[in-house]
Amino acid sequence: MSITRKIGQIIDVLREDERVGKGDDFEKYVVDLFDENYFSVAQWTTDIARKHDRFVESDCNPDLVMRYRYKGREELFCVECKFRSDLYQNKLDWTNPDQLERYREYQRETNLPFFVVIGLGGSPDHPERMFSIPLAEAKYPALYASVFERFERDPEKPFFWKNGHLS
Repeated sequence: MSITRKIGQIIDVLREDERVGKGDDFEKYVVDLFDENYFSVAQWTTDIARKHDRFVESDCNPDLVMRYRYKGREELFCVECKFRSDLYQNKLDWTNPDQLERYREYQRETNLPFFVVIGLGGSPDHPERMFSIPLAEAKYPALYASVFERFERDPEKPFFWKNGHLS
């Protein structure tokens, strides 16, 4: 193997590590916006395939299943967390078609509300902008501003759950 190819492989690994680190940091940021008095993390996908070369079905599930508790009432809902540094070709490219279909299938099977929370710009632990998009509205892997901007929220404000909507 040539030295150039070896250096290329090392650079690819470093880029992947950076991408994974940003995703993990953003997930932690999102979780911290859920007040522990009302929300608990029922499930947190660990993406175990990063540590193994075998396909792990649960890695295709949403990042979080949250439990909302208030006055004796409990509701579960899903959150997929995505951080993007910027738009790509004037669109918010948040997933790929196969993964989008897996999210839809998960929602059909569980019948749980499903939201895509996207941080845009800034850093994963302090995004400039944030969106909480119902999966039903995130119909494509890349979204135009006319879609995602309708679901913009203050990135520093704690999450609020009311009548099946996450804001």
